[in-house]
Amino acid sequence: MTVLRHYLMRAAEGRGDALGRALETLAGKVRPLAGCEKVEMFADAGDADAFIFIEYWSSVDAHKAAGAALGKEAFAGVMALLAGPPEGRYLNPVALG
Repeated sequence: MTVLRHYLMRAAEGRGDALGRALETLAGKVRPLAGCEKVEMFADAGDADAFIFIEYWSSVDAHKAAGAALGKEAFAGVMALLAGPPEGRYLNPVALG
């Protein structure tokens, strides 16, 4: 079953454009990793410094292994632009009846 990894990220004041570009670069690194099914990014319509980054994984273990394989340096460009740590959580799809 697909597992989503959801991140809410806020850029440091006025750094939203740079964070958007850094997240696009990160998405390009994440997409080809084993177990990654899809990556999506959303910008807040009312706040140019806020983004939602969603990764779709075959399992939580696949996500954790991919993060270890990428290493912290892959995230450095994103982390340098954030106002604070990203909020992350795993989400399971829920079937609507």
